[in-house]
Amino acid sequence: MLRTIAQFAYVVPIMGMLFMLLYLVGGEDIIFFRRKKYEIDPKSDENLLKALEKYSRTRDCKILGRTTLEFDGYTYTYDAIMVSYFGTIAFAAEPYAGDIYGELNEDQWLAIFQGDRKRILNPLTAMNGTAKLFRDIYRAEGVKKYGQTETMAVFTNKDSNVAVARNAAACHVSNLAARLSEGKYITDNGTNIEEMVAALAKYTK
Repeated sequence: MLRTIAQFAYVVPIMGMLFMLLYLVGGEDIIFFRRKKYEIDPKSDENLLKALEKYSRTRDCKILGRTTLEFDGYTYTYDAIMVSYFGTIAFAAEPYAGDIYGELNEDQWLAIFQGDRKRILNPLTAMNGTAKLFRDIYRAEGVKKYGQTETMAVFTNKDSNVAVARNAAACHVSNLAARLSEGKYITDNGTNIEEMVAALAKYTK
């Protein structure tokens, strides 16, 4: 028995060196097989678009990826746009981790991540003027039925928990399909989806 142990004693320092190397590379998260938590989701836009495209597979709607619209001297960029029988929803992809708190009309929201408190710009406030922009574009292109226009903030970080006021259109990407499948968003306002998409394409930069 002792002879066997002696034969493989060299393994112990090698394993020790391996764990030290892993610790230097990834800290305790790797040593204890924990998933590392990132404060910012580097693929926020992509994750939002994936969720919307998945939602659209069983719905009558059109999804546009990151889009910049320019009309009458005004320019807006949206991380995604959905055109449906309800109307138009413009999205902002938010990459922040932590517990997200805020009210509809507050200029800033609060993100608390691993004990750190960070103030972030209210993404809905940042999209003020969106309804007028879309309405003006549709009217300029002769689209008669374009329904309503709304904005929505979607937090895509796996480690975020959205706890903003219910009247603020914001949710986690994992809850996006459920949010879009309730209330006013499923109202059929008789819009002409193809005409709306064509109108937006004309002013896309």
